[in-house]
Amino acid sequence: MHYKFVDRILEIDAHGSGTITACKTFPRTEDYFDGTFRREGEVPASLVLETVASASSFLLIVQSRYRTMGLLLKLARASFLRPVLAGDRLVIQSRIVAIQGDWTDPRVAPQDLGMAEIHTRGTVEDVLVAEAEALYLCVPMVWVFGARKEEVVTGALELLGCADARP
Repeated sequence: MHYKFVDRILEIDAHGSGTITACKTFPRTEDYFDGTFRREGEVPASLVLETVASASSFLLIVQSRYRTMGLLLKLARASFLRPVLAGDRLVIQSRIVAIQGDWTDPRVAPQDLGMAEIHTRGTVEDVLVAEAEALYLCVPMVWVFGARKEEVVTGALELLGCADARP
């Protein structure tokens, strides 16, 4: 099983306020729709949260200038206002509320960047379906991916639509 939790990054402001808008469409062909106790075609809430976490992690990758990524550490609050269904296009809007460490100084070691608090909203056709406040642990990308770090950064840049240059 291999799931892609972000289809496209629509907009990102990693040099200013720290926001991202990303989207994910949940095709009916995914195997998580088969043989479960949920209503037919309902996306599991855990996968909606995973989509939120993935989008926020992309924001932290770019915000840190490709030095760290965010790992979901704690959900302070999460609300699901209506289910996301097969075929729905979920639009995730995340913003950084607080960051530990000086992310603007390239001399600061990635392991000293600490944590980030991010608030997220998920909508389907401009209707709010989910909200979350989460804390992310910022981990150096080389610790997570080792020699594959550049491959992962290249994949993130493709989602950003700028595979030739880093924003």
